[in-house]
Amino acid sequence: MLTSLTRHTTARWIMNDRSDLAALCEADGVHVGQDDIDVASARRIVGADKLVGVSTHDLEQAKAASMNGANYIGVGPVFASQTKSFDQFVDNQFIANVVSHISIPAFAIGGICEANLSSLLEAGITRIAVSNSVVEAEDPGREVVRLKQLLFHEALTEANERP
Repeated sequence: MLTSLTRHTTARWIMNDRSDLAALCEADGVHVGQDDIDVASARRIVGADKLVGVSTHDLEQAKAASMNGANYIGVGPVFASQTKSFDQFVDNQFIANVVSHISIPAFAIGGICEANLSSLLEAGITRIAVSNSVVEAEDPGREVVRLKQLLFHEALTEANERP
């Protein structure tokens, strides 16, 4: 169903953890964690033309994901989340290191909402993955627009500050 909804749009849907189901559903890609299969195995299952993302919690994991052919990484968790429980969180220094050392897209993930987004933007992140802040919003569409505005503003500011 998601494939048919997104096929002729710019939206992409990514299956979490399950490369086999991503391939069967013709998802746009799969996102794997550190305890799931490796990037090469995920890519063999979903196909060379699909996206493969990897959750990372330290710079070595981020570098490995990039070197092993991931299309993007998730960095986090950055904050407490209502969708998963975490014992540890990454700090803004890790995010800044990822931004400066990793060339593939990096998405901050975990408990992100408008109220805490500014600290991530200060660390240099320009991409986020959100769930609860949108799902629980009184007006989910407006919440998405607001988060995009904040991210877009930061990206424009950063571009204008470069020589």
